[in-house]
Formats: sequence, structure tokens, C-alpha cells
Amino acid sequence: MLHSFPNVRIGLIVGIGGGAPSRRHDVRLGDIVVSSPDGGKGGVFQYDFGKTIQNQSFQETGFLDQPPMVLRTAVSTLRGTYEMKGHQLADDVDMALKKIKKRKKYTRPPPESDRLYKADIVHPTHSSGHCDVTCGNDEALVVIRDARDEEDDDPAIHYGLVASANQLMNDARIRDSLADDKGVLCFEMAAAGLMNHFPCLVIRGICDYSDSHKNKEWQGFAAMMAAAYAKDLLRQIPPNKVEQERRIGEVLRSG
Repeated sequence: MLHSFPNVRIGLIVGIGGGAPSRRHDVRLGDIVVSSPDGGKGGVFQYDFGKTIQNQSFQETGFLDQPPMVLRTAVSTLRGTYEMKGHQLADDVDMALKKIKKRKKYTRPPPESDRLYKADIVHPTHSSGHCDVTCGNDEALVVIRDARDEEDDDPAIHYGLVASANQLMNDARIRDSLADDKGVLCFEMAAAGLMNHFPCLVIRGICDYSDSHKNKEWQGFAAMMAAAYAKDLLRQIPPNKVEQERRIGEVLRSG
């Protein structure tokens, strides 16, 4: 890509990820997570790069770079606008879907399909059935959450730490531990290999809860929401600000 487009200066990693709900962060399916500096980290936490010491928690031994200043400024500007006026991302997605013939794949699924199972409820390994049949909908099995009220953005946008590694996260206990200890909001598999070489921002639409209860029902809508946010973000960046950034090719050669 850089051979064809040598003037590229910034990047966005846009797609889907697994959410990490916690007492502090009410992350739900269809929400958006934007990597933002938190706790001295640059916005992306490589959770499989570090060391484990007996009787102590995992200690990371490397930190990933922050996104470029031009992107951090755009995120702050857009965040302030959304806090004052709310966002229209769901409406933007609905408008975009009118231009797509096979829109069912990207349409928002029904609310009742957003089920957060308790951490000790594991989907049977060899079952090919959907969770509503295999695992059930009993209130004793799921985390009961109040519906968002009219003042809440829905889907919501969360800013903070994205956990990245080269393996899929599907363990609810580890998910909850990293969410509580590190403030992780979501998990993904691409950013860890890029952040220290490729100046970029991570934008993830939440399609599952990083546990054993995987489903593809929310993937299309989550991807559309992430793309809608990315489009809104790019509108906040004046072209002359981008031109002030170093070309990514130069960054890679000097790294």
C-alpha cells in the first residue's frame, strides 16, 4: 500500500472486537470502543507481552505507542461534540443500508439477542447450536442490565484501553480480570503488531463479549457502527494537519 500511496501519514484500524463489560463500563453489543490513552498507556495494551511472577499479577514489559496527535485531537473534538449533542451514527448506518441490497447482514439485531452470560457459564465445546437454545435465556445464567434511557447514547461510545494479542480471547474470567485490573474495554488481534510501527487509532464495534458464547449475528452491525464513527472522525481533521505528520514510510524506515 505504501508503495502505491507514499504520502499516507496516518491510519485507522477499523473493524469488530470483543467487549469487556465491567462495573465501570457498560459495554454492550453494537457499541464502539476507541483506543485512548489510559493509566499511562497509549490506548493499546498488549496483554500477552510481559512476565508472570509467582504470587503477583501479570506485569507487562512493553508499552505500545500512542496514536498521532492529529488523531488524538480529532477524538477529543468529536467526543466533546457528542457529549453536547449526542451522535447520529445509528441514523447514518440506517441511511447507508438503504443503498445496500443485502442489508439484513448489517442491520441491528433485536435487543433480546444481546445476552451477557455470567463468567462461569461456558458454551458447550462441541455444540453447534445457538446460545439461546444451547445455553438458554434463564435469568440465573445472564447478567441482568437495565435498558438505556433516552438520555444515553445507544449504541454508546467508550474511550480507553484496547487489549490486543495474536490470539482470540474467549475466556470470560480472564476478560473480567483484565477489565477490572487494567481498565480494558475490548479485545482484538491486529493492533499489537502495528502500533509501534504504524501511527494509527483503533476503532472497534463490539460484536461479542470475548467469551465462549461466540455468534456472528452482531458482526455486520458492529462493523457498520465502527465505520460510521471513523467517517465522522475524519471529518474533524483539516488536510493541512495531516500534511504536518511524517509519512508512514519514513516512520517505518527510521524505526
